[in-house]
Amino acid sequence: MSAAAGSLSLDQAVWRPKANPWLIGVVVSLAAFMEVLDTSIANVALPYMAGTLGATTDQSTWILTTAVS
Repeated sequence: MSAAAGSLSLDQAVWRPKANPWLIGVVVSLAAFMEVLDTSIANVALPYMAGTLGATTDQSTWILTTAVS
């Protein structure tokens, strides 16, 4: 191996991604947390919404289907 091939310039020494991987991880985690929070809120409110609207249990489960989608 020659000396020129063994030494790297400063531009080639360290590869860095364009996006910060920690930022991507935080954004994905926040999105997952918001999905769980939304589902929890809908589950708690579902009996009250169904009672107010006069809906059956089968009809009220569509609320969860549309809220999570």
